[in-house]
Amino acid sequence: MGGDYLATHFNSAKALYRQRLGLLQSNRVDMQNILDLEYRMRVHIHVLSNQIDEEQAEPEQAADAFIYLAARFSSKDETHQALASKLACEWLLEDTPVAHGARDALMLFPLPESYSVMQKTYRSVESLRPVLIYILTQQGAHLPKSLTHQAELQTQDPFLQAQTLYYAANDNKSDISMFSEYYNSLLDNNQADNMDHSAMVAAIWGGLVRGDDDARIALQRAIANENDDIQRLDYLRFAALSGEEHYFPMLQSVADHAPEVGYHFLALHGQTQSVQAILDGLIHPRTANYAEQAWWWVSGQTLPKMPRLSVVGEENEIDDIELEDEVGYVPDSQPAQYWWDKQQRDATARWLQGMPFSISTVHKLMLQYSGVISNDLFDLYALTTLTPLRLGNYIWHDTRMQKLNTLSQSETVATSAEARRA
Repeated sequence: MGGDYLATHFNSAKALYRQRLGLLQSNRVDMQNILDLEYRMRVHIHVLSNQIDEEQAEPEQAADAFIYLAARFSSKDETHQALASKLACEWLLEDTPVAHGARDALMLFPLPESYSVMQKTYRSVESLRPVLIYILTQQGAHLPKSLTHQAELQTQDPFLQAQTLYYAANDNKSDISMFSEYYNSLLDNNQADNMDHSAMVAAIWGGLVRGDDDARIALQRAIANENDDIQRLDYLRFAALSGEEHYFPMLQSVADHAPEVGYHFLALHGQTQSVQAILDGLIHPRTANYAEQAWWWVSGQTLPKMPRLSVVGEENEIDDIELEDEVGYVPDSQPAQYWWDKQQRDATARWLQGMPFSISTVHKLMLQYSGVISNDLFDLYALTTLTPLRLGNYIWHDTRMQKLNTLSQSETVATSAEARRA
């Protein structure tokens, strides 16, 4: 088969790989678009897997490394699979773009051979343990208990400790004691005893998704005690996901000082007062674009645009100086105000996509969209159902859909059982 023919498939696969990365980093992308893209990418990789070039030079860029390994992982020749598994773990060690391509290939093509090599590498190369835990977490793999054992955790470096705790938090086989060991210091002393921040975040999450009341108290104290404004955002995100009313003033404060984050948190919170705050944010040019995405989340509406300067009036004389030379558009808040005025609003209601919050709506969104939104949807589902969700957001999307459909069946069973109890 000609070199030009293979080069065409190689270049097409690379372009689709890069496009996929871009989509996953976007806020929200239609699920069908990424399913179609991944299908086309796998077709090109399949062709390449049947024509492995033994003389092919080792890659230097992430996309080249990914396709190089993906073709070999997809090959029916076990020798090619074994060589690719060994190479991928070696490339993970390099401080170059090929490490990113190797990580993605290992993540998307789980094979017994590569799993075996990753286990050996985990034992022998300490610096690679965090990324290997990350890959296996994305795959939803069951890790040996020795890797997540409490005694061993205490001796691990902080980054690995956090990664391991995060894996365990999202594994329903993990016991609550594994996490409470970390946040008990907040309950006893009201302080975290210099605990690594990322490890504490993962531990509190592990308690929250298991419905532990002590974890809820620990979250409140962590928010109150955290002196670093950036690190406090990790805790405030959990507060927003909980939907608990008493967190609204804190989230409103974030929206006032850091609207690019705060309006997103108000959207996750979804309480009636949060929706009103988002609507207020739509009116002001400084916050309108941040509030727009939040409005979609709570109302399901995509607002029309209007020229930015047309919303700058006499009341905004200070803003006029800053904005009069700017060009662009902001969302039109009038349709939002009209819709909100028509709603029968319960002061304690929680809103999602223009309806009272429900787990079925969360599940529907998980089936409809991918991108950065996946992180919030997965966590919202887990926290609402108090069921750790062992589902990676970078795996193949047809695999994701299969797992989500299994969740849907479990959800139906749970709903039926609840109805019988009522």
